[in-house]
Amino acid sequence: MPRFKPIIRKPGELIRAEDWNRIQEEISQDLMELDGKITQLKQYIDSLTETTTILNPASPIGKLYSLNENIPGERLNYMATVVGPITGQWALEKGRIGDLCRFGLATHLESLDYWAGAEDGDRKVLEIVFEYIDGTLATVSGLFIHECSKLKPKGTDNPYLEYLLSPNERVWYRYRVRNPNPEKEVLNITFRKIDPACILKIGNVIHYKSKISAL
Repeated sequence: MPRFKPIIRKPGELIRAEDWNRIQEEISQDLMELDGKITQLKQYIDSLTETTTILNPASPIGKLYSLNENIPGERLNYMATVVGPITGQWALEKGRIGDLCRFGLATHLESLDYWAGAEDGDRKVLEIVFEYIDGTLATVSGLFIHECSKLKPKGTDNPYLEYLLSPNERVWYRYRVRNPNPEKEVLNITFRKIDPACILKIGNVIHYKSKISAL
């Protein structure tokens, strides 16, 4: 509560210098406290984020497989049509590298969560390319993706946030990647396989976290 207490005077009455000075000091202290609280409130508002989930996003490139469909060369599939929110997978078979899928977003985001797994994984096989509305690119390369045939420890190299198990205990891992330029609007996100020695799979669900804009 403000410490300032008004001193009431009738018209024409004088005010002592010490009273005047005290009033000015109390007002100054109250204003400083108010400014500090406004700064704290602004910092809190700036830290607020919201998470958006996109189910089955469209991709102009790549091939989408069902979860119970074997990718060429794959030893076993998920033996289910749905695992959690995931109903399909973009994949690239062993021996090939290149783009798996590309999602159009046209939004600002702080981070992106994606679901992935790799048969013959446990290696750095993924590259994610952020394409911004201004035409520039930023690439996050060498992302480690865990083996999907059985649950693996998180480890310290691109540790997953959570996981989902299919009826036959094959795994989807949820990962998070930070936007290298959160101040820029993201136009597209491209997932790219950079190691031919595995079958890399990206689930058809993404989540992104963005700051809540003040009105």
